Amino acid sequence: MNVLMIECPYCHVQQPARINAVADVDLTRDDLPDVVAVTQTADLRPAKTHAQTCRSRRTR
Repeated sequence: MNVLMIECPYCHVQQPARINAVADVDLTRDDLPDVVAVTQTADLRPAKTHAQTCRSRRTR
C-alpha cells in the first residue's frame, strides 16, 4: 500500500492519504499486452477531515 503525505495548511502536521492503483484488465484476452496503464486515486478524506477541524484554523 502506497501512502502520500499531505501537509495541513494550518498546523503543518503531515496527514496520510492512501493511494490506490487500478488496472482495467481483461485477463481472459488471448492478446493481453505485457504492460497496461494504471489509474491512481488518493483518498484525501482523513487529511480533509483534519483540516476542517484543525484547532490551529480557529486561532488564525
